[in-house]
Amino acid sequence: MKKVNLLLTLPLLLLLVSGCKKDEDPGFVRLNFDHQVNGQELKLNDTWYDCAAGHKFQVARLKYYVSNFTLKNEKGDVFQTREVHYRDIENPDTRSFLLKNVPKDEYTSLTFVFGLDEITNVDGGLPNTTTNINMEWPLPGDQGYHFMKFEGRYDSLGAGVLKNFNLHTGATGNNQNFVQITLPFHHALSMDGGTWKLDLSMDLNEWLQNPNVYDFETFGPMIMANQNAQLMLKANGNDVFSVISMDKE
Repeated sequence: MKKVNLLLTLPLLLLLVSGCKKDEDPGFVRLNFDHQVNGQELKLNDTWYDCAAGHKFQVARLKYYVSNFTLKNEKGDVFQTREVHYRDIENPDTRSFLLKNVPKDEYTSLTFVFGLDEITNVDGGLPNTTTNINMEWPLPGDQGYHFMKFEGRYDSLGAGVLKNFNLHTGATGNNQNFVQITLPFHHALSMDGGTWKLDLSMDLNEWLQNPNVYDFETFGPMIMANQNAQLMLKANGNDVFSVISMDKE
């Protein structure tokens, strides 16, 4: 009977097992959330920007939730997570969000909810932290949280009359008003362990145009109970985000 040299074959077997395991290892996708205004860098309380309604405006605050992240391949198979990420432009620690345990696959798009879906967007739907308490929606009933606080001031038609605006999005009654964002990739995200980095950019000007011209003068400084304003912003929100770059770290 032919004898097998186990001392020689054992390292080879370990190498093969190790190699197979590595191929099956899940990876990570790091999402970076950055901001601009029609190609200009976003600077708080500093720069005047033009909008389609004819006003110049400045941004004083930007805070929002994104959630329910989904990666899809060409066949429509998905990796999903219902995790919620809070972004505050004044807090650099909130810039990035890590999708963990992403299975090996060739992903072609990212979908997420801007805001919170109807399951999470209820009173007490998020952990009772100071941040979440400050983002609670101050309307009566089980209305949950602000989806976004986009605040600043504008020069009314360049007349030198400065007024405040508060684009606060969220639910009104039975209208949830969250936005479903889908971002196709420039090329396939080939996940095979390791970490991919996706730089995403929100263009704040897109909240104010396309398909609807949003006019601060029409809706006034507070829109929390104004479903017409909420619907206009929801429609405009479909294309506020874009993929700027995607690289393997």
